[in-house]
Amino acid sequence: SEPHLSGKEKEYECVELGDLDRKEKTPRRIIHFSSGETMEEYSTDEEEEDKTQNSKKDLLSSIDTFTHSDIIYSPSCHSKPMWRAATSTISACDYLGERMASLFGITSAKYQYAIDEYSRSKREVRQSFISV
Repeated sequence: SEPHLSGKEKEYECVELGDLDRKEKTPRRIIHFSSGETMEEYSTDEEEEDKTQNSKKDLLSSIDTFTHSDIIYSPSCHSKPMWRAATSTISACDYLGERMASLFGITSAKYQYAIDEYSRSKREVRQSFISV
């Protein structure tokens, strides 16, 4: 007869571990949760075989050259209407910017009044020397 188990005691089952000669697997990645728990993710045997085959192929293959034909463009990159719309939008923004600048009076130099005053006084000095 089995002894009666209290709530704190647990029953354990014997499990065969399998082939002990096989090397120990290292986890592919370890996920850390905010609760402090961790989970180890292992790769399957198929993934490991694919990885070794791919690494052999990489070592044996020559360096592939990247050609212009390998690039895939969307159809909108080559279309003339898209280009025309973009250039007309930029032209419209440029025109509106010029009109607003002239409306607010910010088309002249910052110290244009000083330059004009200097030119006027220089002209007066020249005229006074000529008339004397």
